[in-house]
Amino acid sequence: MDEFGLINKIQKLENISHSSTKVGIGDDAAVFTPTSGKDIVTCVDTLTEGVHFTRETMEPSDIGYKALAVNISDIAAMGAVPVYYLVTIAVPKDWTDDEILELYEGMQQLARNENVQLIGGDSVTSKEGLYLSVTVIGEVESGKARLRSHAEVGDVVFVTGDLGGSAAGLHQLLAGKPVDEHWKIAHQKPRMHTAFAYEISRSPWRVALNDISDGLASESWEIAESSHVEIELLEEYIPLSDGLHEHFGYQKAIEMALTGGEDFQLLGTVARDNWQQLQTIAKHLGERVTMIGTVMRKGKGVVMRSQDQITPLSRGGYKHG
Repeated sequence: MDEFGLINKIQKLENISHSSTKVGIGDDAAVFTPTSGKDIVTCVDTLTEGVHFTRETMEPSDIGYKALAVNISDIAAMGAVPVYYLVTIAVPKDWTDDEILELYEGMQQLARNENVQLIGGDSVTSKEGLYLSVTVIGEVESGKARLRSHAEVGDVVFVTGDLGGSAAGLHQLLAGKPVDEHWKIAHQKPRMHTAFAYEISRSPWRVALNDISDGLASESWEIAESSHVEIELLEEYIPLSDGLHEHFGYQKAIEMALTGGEDFQLLGTVARDNWQQLQTIAKHLGERVTMIGTVMRKGKGVVMRSQDQITPLSRGGYKHG
């Protein structure tokens, strides 16, 4: 399929349309009018076949869905709402036209759920492996972006949902074993948390946010470094995906939560005085938030408390003694 043929077929897919869009997909560039009183937030991620995904564990629609989800999760971690997205794709000869359209349909499935409009992109030929780069443009109330650098001493450390499910799903898929459905969904089509993030951005409180793409350990370190604080995580409070402990054993389950990555939950800190209010917002939206630690002091680092032992936590996690 040539580029113009691809554009024509993509244009026929059901697409969100925002009133602020002046020119969408199909021209040299897109044109839109920024919303008054909003800051523009943008991010981009690239997925490479054989590195970030394989067709042995994911259907084309799953790959498309996840490529967009990775970016929407980053937008949510800023307290912003995704509005537009663009796609650049490099296609090798062993991908059929139908598979490429299925990939775009996967992106559009999530885009419709999140009210995000496809407004452009590019397609080229790849000599080996498929490359998929997605850019998402979002909006947040001016000055309300929630940053990693907003944590302060005394804050509650919290996380949405549960952890380790994506790693468990990938493990089972790679092993060629029967896959637990909730772990398969967690890996292939993770749930987004944009509504919760948006409500946080509207609040007057100071909140630090990050999304869990590389694992709880790495993302906790990013907040600690950006805010110049030491974070203490409480091992017994970490919400593990249902059945993870029973299926893999406790130590492996904790390692999956700490380093497995791609859970795309939100990790954050909030002043203890506002913790109850944040829980109320989460409950109203059908989100589950769990307190998993405390910002202990000024410094830079992350430790794990397990019963009466405190162990330094590296970006890659830690081993039980």
